[in-house]
Amino acid sequence: MLLLPGQIIHLMDALFDAGTVFGLLVMLIHCTKVELSGQTLFLMLKDVNVFSMPLMTRPYVIVSDEFRKSFTKLKSSQLRRELAKAYKIRDLYLIWSTDVEKSEGRYIQIIRIWDLLSQQHVARTVQRLENLFSMYTHDYMDHCRRVQTLGKLEVPMVWDVEPDIIRYKKDCRVDAQEELDLVDTSYAMENSKVRESFLLMKFYSLSSGVAKHLLTAADGSEVDIPFELTDEEKMIIQFPLTSFILGRSGTGKTTVLTMKLIQKEQHSLLASQGLNLDGADLSGVDDKNIMPLKDIGESFVKQVFITVSPKLCSAIKSHISGLKKFGSGDVSDQPSILHMHDIFDDQEEFTEIPDNFSNLPHEHYPLTITYRKFLMMLDGTFRISFFDVIYGELKSSIDRWHSNSRALQTFIESKEVTYEKFAASYWPRFNADLSKNLDASTVFTEIISHIKGRYQASNPYIGKLGRQDYVMLSDKRFSSLNSEKRDRIYNIFNTYESMKSTAREFDLSDFFNSLHISLVSEGYSGDLVDFVYIDEVQDLTMTQIALLKYVCKNFKEGFLFAGDTAQTIARGIDFRFEDIRSLFYTAFLSETEVFNQGIQHGKQVQLSDMFQLTQNFRTHCGILHMAQSIMSLLYFFFPSSVDKLNPETGLVYGEAPVLLESGNDESAIMAIFGEIKSKHGNTHAEQVILVRDDATKKQIVDLVGKQALVLTIVECKGLEFQDVLLYNFFGSSPLRNKWRVLYSYMKDKDIIAQSGEISHPDFDRSKHHLLCSELKQLYVAITRTRQRLWICENTDDYCRPMFDYWKKLRLVEVRLLDPSLIQAMQTGSSADDWRLRGTKLFNEGQFEMATMCFEKAGDAYREKWARAAGLVAIAER
Repeated sequence: MLLLPGQIIHLMDALFDAGTVFGLLVMLIHCTKVELSGQTLFLMLKDVNVFSMPLMTRPYVIVSDEFRKSFTKLKSSQLRRELAKAYKIRDLYLIWSTDVEKSEGRYIQIIRIWDLLSQQHVARTVQRLENLFSMYTHDYMDHCRRVQTLGKLEVPMVWDVEPDIIRYKKDCRVDAQEELDLVDTSYAMENSKVRESFLLMKFYSLSSGVAKHLLTAADGSEVDIPFELTDEEKMIIQFPLTSFILGRSGTGKTTVLTMKLIQKEQHSLLASQGLNLDGADLSGVDDKNIMPLKDIGESFVKQVFITVSPKLCSAIKSHISGLKKFGSGDVSDQPSILHMHDIFDDQEEFTEIPDNFSNLPHEHYPLTITYRKFLMMLDGTFRISFFDVIYGELKSSIDRWHSNSRALQTFIESKEVTYEKFAASYWPRFNADLSKNLDASTVFTEIISHIKGRYQASNPYIGKLGRQDYVMLSDKRFSSLNSEKRDRIYNIFNTYESMKSTAREFDLSDFFNSLHISLVSEGYSGDLVDFVYIDEVQDLTMTQIALLKYVCKNFKEGFLFAGDTAQTIARGIDFRFEDIRSLFYTAFLSETEVFNQGIQHGKQVQLSDMFQLTQNFRTHCGILHMAQSIMSLLYFFFPSSVDKLNPETGLVYGEAPVLLESGNDESAIMAIFGEIKSKHGNTHAEQVILVRDDATKKQIVDLVGKQALVLTIVECKGLEFQDVLLYNFFGSSPLRNKWRVLYSYMKDKDIIAQSGEISHPDFDRSKHHLLCSELKQLYVAITRTRQRLWICENTDDYCRPMFDYWKKLRLVEVRLLDPSLIQAMQTGSSADDWRLRGTKLFNEGQFEMATMCFEKAGDAYREKWARAAGLVAIAER
């Protein structure tokens, strides 16, 4: 049954007719897969006992995210039930169409429900659908139009996968602008609205469990149900062996990890209890394996999800909990998206979890923890703790304190040498002759990642690379430091170790090297887990990753690593994903009997598969093309410092990033925000000014006051905004004139003429080693935006090479900062928008900016809460 764009409104009346609805219902019962909304679902729940049918004949139902929000915002339960019959009530309309989808090795016609709307919004949505359908190929539309009948009923048609049915006329991910020319120009820019795009809209599988959630939720934000996955994501989730997942920001890496974890939970229950037909569907899981997630006693799968960021860990923990409740049919209220996590470190988030892997109660599984918590649990498994050894005089105090006590954690944190402490307290005290032409970030990275962090350095009785071995790394093709600088860095390392010992302080390398020693000497006596999922793995060193082999011996199937080395802006971390694969081969597989037998018989043991996620769900092609231009520079100058992936793809065309021209950066900022203030306007809660460091942040906050959000690039990692103003990135760069080395790339790639008069230095890895971290920071900043990106600089001297590069590639638009542009940059925000943004910032520990957001939202309670949390955080630092 096909809904062509011009027929949608006409079909509404027929759809609302009881006879047609009954016919539609019968058709749905015979469908293998249907994309459907909650109204029709409830009609099925009321009129036909669909969910008592055998599993293989049960309809597989999908709803859009817009419909989910619209449906669950309805306050009256009775109203939702009446709407579920698909009748017109209070001028609400169900927008739907027929589509084709690949499922289980075949193509099948499905019904796709788009939205639940009042009458005045129907025409606009229909027009937007017409624009979308105009991008489909004639063959694809023909498959949508085909009709198959069973008696007097229309039923979905099914085709073999071969040959492929191509959806889009062209690769709209590249030629989106040409495709936009084919549609009504009054609606063309709808395709560039990322938050509204039909192309990026999420759809949800609808089952009895989802129905209960929809019909009992108080508002849309409280419904946590799994959305449909792409074919790319499903392939990775269904892959049965250990694997490595690479993907740039916004490509769905965390989604794949969480859904695979939930799938394993369901498979475990299937194996222990047998098929149960009352469970709820989870996207990405074969219908044959659908099981309720509930306590199964002694027989259960032990899974651990690990990430470095406490805030990301907290969010994932809540999401997995929501999916488990959904899977078990639990329809009780779930934590709202506006829930504020009042924690200042990851330890307080896990006070209910013992610092010990021995006999961990099964209710803690699946275990979702930070890597720091993992270290503490591993340490607690041994007879003598790392902290007992280095702080022996506090042994009695530690015995009295609970291991998770705030006092103990505060003491430990005060003794840890982080990059910030290294730069502030250690770096200024090193001999100037040693630190000449070196920076604190590079030296700290070399100490943590290479001297103390390389796996081959983890001889449990040494824990470091010797001087000769370290200096010899200068001969490697990836080295950006010559032997003379490495020799000086090693001298700094020796001085650092001596100073650290005198101060009775430690760094994380000391901690995990101590754990390696204990594991070799005592062995591991804790629980062995079945599966380990590591997110943002690029934030770990090789030695840290190697510790995982002790807690999980399921090397063949039990590990899933996900990350992106383009986002390695953590201080002290420097490696590629290929290094992790090699580590897995040498440190994990080498201990298996199969590996040793293979070596004896001259057989090569195959490394685990590496997958790439390339479809971006966060932003549009204009931003993706600029991000790819940064990756091209990294591939050229630092081929061994970042993993080379296929270019990201996007389905939405958007505005090109804008280079703002103004007299100077301060006047530009004042022009924008002074104008806003004078006109009683406002910035949006989804707009942010990104700066390089805290010093620049303070400067801008002093200028704009409470008119705008201001964050550093490090602070914004993991966040996303509709609009981003990147402020003075090049002007504040330590590279200064060395950015001119980019002209050597442009000449090499014939972007500019070889005979051009532009002077530039030749690339020297030793002189230009900072370029790598600068490009990665720029990449992170660019990819924070979903919609609009503005770049503002105070001088042409440092930014000109990059700006010339972008202009030659036609990736940017140059705009004069005039009143019309300033007005276009302004967008209003509701109190709810500011409250939501404030909560996200609060949960990221950005208490100052969160306080400002709550103030704008008029939320005095949360404003006081955020201000108090900020004061506590300052006091603890």
